[in-house]
Amino acid sequence: MYKQRFKNPNYKSTVSKNYAHIRYIATRPRVAKNEGMNHGLFGKLAPGAVTSFEDWRDIARLVYQNSKKHITMYRSVISFDESTAEELLLTNQAAWRRYIDNHILTIAKKNGIRVEHLQWACALHKEKNHPHIHVVFWDNSPEATKIKNPFTPPAVPNAIRRQMIKDTFPDKIRAFGEEKNFAAAELRRLGDGLVDEFERHIRQLESKKYKRLREEYDSEDEISDTFDFGDKVLNETADRVFKIKAALPEHGRIAYQLLTPAVKKQVDALIQYLLKNAPPLQEQKEAYVQSKMKMTLLYGGNEDYLASMKDKFSTEADKIIANRILGMVKTLNRLDGEMRSAEYRHDRRQFYMENMLMEALSMLSGLTDTNNQQFEDELKTGGGLSKEAKKELYLKYQDKGYEH
Repeated sequence: MYKQRFKNPNYKSTVSKNYAHIRYIATRPRVAKNEGMNHGLFGKLAPGAVTSFEDWRDIARLVYQNSKKHITMYRSVISFDESTAEELLLTNQAAWRRYIDNHILTIAKKNGIRVEHLQWACALHKEKNHPHIHVVFWDNSPEATKIKNPFTPPAVPNAIRRQMIKDTFPDKIRAFGEEKNFAAAELRRLGDGLVDEFERHIRQLESKKYKRLREEYDSEDEISDTFDFGDKVLNETADRVFKIKAALPEHGRIAYQLLTPAVKKQVDALIQYLLKNAPPLQEQKEAYVQSKMKMTLLYGGNEDYLASMKDKFSTEADKIIANRILGMVKTLNRLDGEMRSAEYRHDRRQFYMENMLMEALSMLSGLTDTNNQQFEDELKTGGGLSKEAKKELYLKYQDKGYEH
């Protein structure tokens, strides 16, 4: 199993949390310690051989300083059940070092990090039933400090997992393909479709083991992050989206203003459900509204006017989310011909819902950045206010949740 997350680098608490994460993976009970050391942290800060870090605090301080620069510290975990780890001879730290060294470039490439700018640190946790390795990696290029609202689309860790399956189990996949009578060319190519089918096959063969591993793996609090929507929310969202899809025509334009009252009510209800049950979406909506309100407050108005504008901007944000929902309906209509069965749709629908939510977050985040930049530009150019008036406005609202 492969999972990847991060703490939002724009949050003040992220700096200390990233430091604590390094301490945790390096020193927690059952960590495989480096020879002659009291911790198990190793990795690379430059191309070359894997290094045992002398003191985990040196890496924690580096991560701390990177976090203060708003560099994203990615956290990932690679995990196998115990029998598979033994089959792969992953029975000690040295073997896991070789394994991660062979796969770290896949992780970096899929995340858009060039090898010369890749730095990483990791530790092996020898948990009974599911030995796993924690990897913290980051981009140390100057451009890494300029990413204001990072997020990782679900397609990225999915692609990493598929590639690692290909690279870790080539013989098994080839044998599975032969059993399924795949053509020789398809076997050589080892395409994602074959890998996905192989993965589903393994899950079905060992469903109880996989379920236990998933539950234990997902319970790792130290890899949780802002963008973990949860299976329950994704499944409920999928149920509602497919109901909306069933109520709409398969062809033709789909737009919020053209919906019937009944369908519009379903969309509105889903938006409220998501805002209540997906905190990152609610937070991003509030950030969007605040970014719009800053410009309105710059020119003033009575309380009724400001309240009405806040309601207007809130409605705008809801419509942005509605558009992403309807965009997903269009995608599902297009994919209907490609989906081979209801079971296949069920396997994939969580992926589509997570994509939809991430796209909504991305769109709101981008618009929020644009609004904030327009506000800063307006302050610089005057905006009809004196220098003293702009200073007073800045001080008045900076402690009321408005990010300047």
